[in-house]
Amino acid sequence: MKGSIFWVTLATASLLGCGKSEEAAVSPSILEVPQQAEQAPMDSSQVEPVPAQISEPVAAEVVTPPTQPSVVAPTAPAKSTQPIAAKPVQATPVSPATIAAEATPVAPKPDLAHGQQIYRQSCAVCHDKGIAGAPKLGDATTWSARLAQGMDALYASSLRGKGAMPAKGGNPSLADADVKAAVDFMAAQSR
Repeated sequence: MKGSIFWVTLATASLLGCGKSEEAAVSPSILEVPQQAEQAPMDSSQVEPVPAQISEPVAAEVVTPPTQPSVVAPTAPAKSTQPIAAKPVQATPVSPATIAAEATPVAPKPDLAHGQQIYRQSCAVCHDKGIAGAPKLGDATTWSARLAQGMDALYASSLRGKGAMPAKGGNPSLADADVKAAVDFMAAQSR
């Protein structure tokens, strides 16, 4: 009995040293002393032997009061009176060939097989025989002036039409990419 009171007192003292109150640290059931022990003294013949029990120290539950969220008004950053020193950037030497390669967009490689298929469906009727002044497929001399204008000019005239040639070679259901593929095929055959 005296041993358990010792442990309760020790636990209470250690919690009080930490700033916790005795009520929060120790439950009332631990502090209660059996009434029989206080009423009549017992002699050694009435006491039954109690097996020794080793109890583990009881950890007290720590109760933390709820915190209120704090509202902080935003503040402007403090202005420094000293200028910020910039780190020097080391330039990497670039060759003119690299600049030219980066400036020129890389055109996708033309799909000549697809272009040949579109040519056969829509363009071959006129361009195989040179009907109405159409340049013949494979005739480098008639295609050289047209190729000198650039591929964008050839694409534009084939999409919008030129002279006797209707827009998209007379097949308005063709996608622009299909018409351009046919032009790529004709240009490759005529160089």
